[in-house]
Amino acid sequence: MKREEAVARVEAAGARYVAAPRESTDYLVVGRDGWPLGDDGHLTHALREAGRLQADGIRVEVIAEETFLEMLDPDAEDASQRLYSIAQLGRILEVEPAQIRSWMRRGLITPTKVQRRLALFGFREVSNARTLVRLLREGAKPAAIRRSVEQLESWFPGASAPLRNLEESDGELFVRLANGELAEPSGQLRLDFEYGKDDLGPGEGESADDALPCIARRSQHDWFVEGVRCEESGELERAADAYHQALLVGAARPEICFNLGNVLHSLRRKGEAAQRFMQAVEIEPEYVEAWNNFGNTLAELGRGERALIAYERALELEPSYADAHFNIAATLEGMDRFEDACEHWLAYLRQDPNSKDADFVRERLAVVGTRLRP
Repeated sequence: MKREEAVARVEAAGARYVAAPRESTDYLVVGRDGWPLGDDGHLTHALREAGRLQADGIRVEVIAEETFLEMLDPDAEDASQRLYSIAQLGRILEVEPAQIRSWMRRGLITPTKVQRRLALFGFREVSNARTLVRLLREGAKPAAIRRSVEQLESWFPGASAPLRNLEESDGELFVRLANGELAEPSGQLRLDFEYGKDDLGPGEGESADDALPCIARRSQHDWFVEGVRCEESGELERAADAYHQALLVGAARPEICFNLGNVLHSLRRKGEAAQRFMQAVEIEPEYVEAWNNFGNTLAELGRGERALIAYERALELEPSYADAHFNIAATLEGMDRFEDACEHWLAYLRQDPNSKDADFVRERLAVVGTRLRP
């Protein structure tokens, strides 16, 4: 919710908004987009002032945005429980989907659930992770961040969850992964990739020993991890070469085909990208995100009817997949099938009414509506 909308809701409820806590303040509302920390990693001025007032015996209750919304409308949908795909979170948080995938691979964030390889996340966890990365990049001291978030824990249980696996080393902050490795909060492993463990696990016809990295002979996993590293650092040509090598030295696996498709798409090699997405769904027919990306690539190649088949398959597998509705609607509108496009624009709004894309979708509905009028 934007601040202006929140202020309007407060005033409509008969209350009064103030920019900073004062003696007459009843509640300080903390938004759900990350931790309420300044660029230096310390608590915001508003929180520090609320703490000072509380110490003086003045009751100022600090509440989360979810609690605030429930107070305004107890019957409203609890948006905090909504789950988001990687693509949706990328748009909401203005982070590249590849970065979110990196966080997930490195264990920095954990999907709330994964169904048919479609990872779905709660908003707060990813937002907290993004805030952590931003603060570190802006020079905030890890110790200051830790102290501030631990202080927040008394007001918001669970606020310090993203810090539980963090360790300080030589003044830097690292994430201790489940396999014992250290990674930077951005997701970059501290150790060279040859010494990483096998994210994919042994492939078909491959023993656990064969799957382990070998300095003398790179395994499929070595090439896969090299591809991931190059992709995350923006070396897309090298990433494509590494993923191709991974497919050459072992049986084709859907994760490798999917990653290669994404890289080829970014390199504008769309025909090749479509082939790799198709290969991913041939190997694993219920790979929802691969079906969606296959549809995107086909649509960009001007093959709208085939794109619609791919999108519809994604929706059959995951009916709540808002991105597929969005993409179907855009494709149908481009084919001048305006009535059908309206149906899917509306379906998208029902699934995700408060996202940054919702206003764009409403604009498209208005435009398409004018074309439907006699």
